[in-house]
Amino acid sequence: MTLPNLFSPFAIKSLKTSCRIVMPPMATNYASREGLVTEQQIAYYLARARGGVGYITVEHTGILDQGKASPFMLMLSTDQHMESFRRLIQAVHSAGRPIVLQINHAGRQTASAVTGQPIVGPSPIACPTRAEVPQELSAGQIADLVQAFAVAAGRVKAAGADGVEVHMAHGYLLCSFLSPFSNQRRDEYGGSLENRARFPVQVLRAVRQAVGPEFPIICRLSGEEYVPGGLVIDDTRQIARILEAEGADALHVSACNAASGYLNHPPYYVEEGVFLPLAQAVKEEVGIPVIAVGRIRRPQMAEQALAEGKADLISMGRALLADPNLPHKARAGRLEDIIPCVSCNNCIKTLRAGQVRCTVNPETGNEERLRVTPAQRPKKVWVVGGGPGGLKAAEVAARRGHQVTLLDKGAQLGGRMRLAAAPPHKEVFSDFLAYLVRRVEAAGVQVRRGVEVTAQMLAAARPEAVILATGALPARPAIPGLEASGALSVDQALAGPPEGIGPRVLVVGGGGVGAETADYLSDLGRQVTLVEMLPEVAADLVGHLKHYLTLRLKNKGVALLTNTKLKELGPGWALVEDGSGERRLEGFDALVLALGARPDDRLAQAVAGQGLALKVIGDAREARGVMEALVEAQEAALQI
Repeated sequence: MTLPNLFSPFAIKSLKTSCRIVMPPMATNYASREGLVTEQQIAYYLARARGGVGYITVEHTGILDQGKASPFMLMLSTDQHMESFRRLIQAVHSAGRPIVLQINHAGRQTASAVTGQPIVGPSPIACPTRAEVPQELSAGQIADLVQAFAVAAGRVKAAGADGVEVHMAHGYLLCSFLSPFSNQRRDEYGGSLENRARFPVQVLRAVRQAVGPEFPIICRLSGEEYVPGGLVIDDTRQIARILEAEGADALHVSACNAASGYLNHPPYYVEEGVFLPLAQAVKEEVGIPVIAVGRIRRPQMAEQALAEGKADLISMGRALLADPNLPHKARAGRLEDIIPCVSCNNCIKTLRAGQVRCTVNPETGNEERLRVTPAQRPKKVWVVGGGPGGLKAAEVAARRGHQVTLLDKGAQLGGRMRLAAAPPHKEVFSDFLAYLVRRVEAAGVQVRRGVEVTAQMLAAARPEAVILATGALPARPAIPGLEASGALSVDQALAGPPEGIGPRVLVVGGGGVGAETADYLSDLGRQVTLVEMLPEVAADLVGHLKHYLTLRLKNKGVALLTNTKLKELGPGWALVEDGSGERRLEGFDALVLALGARPDDRLAQAVAGQGLALKVIGDAREARGVMEALVEAQEAALQI
């Protein structure tokens, strides 16, 4: 497939690109606590620059400590910060790519514990996702902030960047003035749309004065906020016209604020390209370039959006976390070699816990540590287990020059990931699994399916290195009546024929796996009851996924029994206990247990003491997720 529009050049004033793919600003938490650029950050952006992106937009960067969004946010509040950016900018330029810096003030979407001072906003109204009430900014304070944006923009230019993006989206300070959801002022900065836009317009004018007439200025907007009383597309159309008249050179059209729920980072439940209509609506209003964003994970969709005139440039965010080389691969027609983003939002979950990582790409954030290099000498390597961890370990070891044999007891590769792709909207995991299998084949790995590896086989073959990726087994806790109840494991429920499961089903265990299994069974037309001992279902999923999945289950009529503990099981019934005491749930045709998993370490235990150079990875080591399995797989393969 050719992609003529996607790989045509474009320019925003002096900012010239060789293709229409933009890396949008995405927080990483890779900065130092002082807000300085780190070597880890440089390696991360350099990988994307080398991958052929049109231009890179650096993650949101604070103009003042007062507007710091997180403890490890990049900052431009001093000349020292500017100097640290020079190294990043030079690195990206060395790869032949332009770089834009986004400047921001978090406003009410931060905390005084982060900023060290009271948080501020247009009105003393707390963000619904936070408890802290901001101080209302005075006209004098607004004037000071206008100047702070201008100074930061001047530093962007002085550091050698190719453009500046002013963050007016996502509920942060400038967006919060634009939106009636957060702005209830009665002075010249509130009320009418013209008044609400006054502060952002003043910032744009001051930034223009600071950087001069030819330096590209991009404004990022939320086309819709998807909250009651928030910005809607008709507002944003007018705002776009105002900003164009005031000298903005391009508009980057996103959506949402912190209170917008799952649409903040559209997960796999949401249609691809969900915000493209917003970009198209803005493009119809203005004559300056418009950049689209929002779950555009495939080059084919980006090409179609450009061909249909919906936007001039396409931001591909999580897709570039998954594969920094997506642009080069797409340009060469190697679409099947692209690591597919699965829209699982583990990047968001890991960001909130520490630093951004990617489920499908262990090298994200580990660009130097997990860089694949040739082995010192080829070795005979066995990888046991054909799930995602085993597939990744085999591929990387083979790429390093080892003679690799992958053995799996199943007729098909994939392990439990084949089951993970069964629930509604999770077909994207099948895409990733197919990618892993293709990479193993391309690397020249010898694959042996239908082989149950034993300690005796390993002793006889004597491979120089062994990686055990034998996965996990469903947990079978000591529940009275379990064996006689005929309860199915999640694996059995997802893998077995649907007609084998009767009309009324009880699912015990409402974590992410149990909730998705309930969703799957409900889609089959079953009447499902879900029992969970915690106060909410899907508690282990990132907030956006949890929010959407919970709403989906409720809307489909799944009975959610939270704060409910399983006491005993029997054929078609369960004894549970909640705040009202014990009660018996009866009349079920099938019972499904989603109570976690345990490592399948039987082979590891059997070969202990044989003197093998053995590495145990993934669920065989500890039952967790795909992301951990892939990281450990790459680590193991690099250590051979």
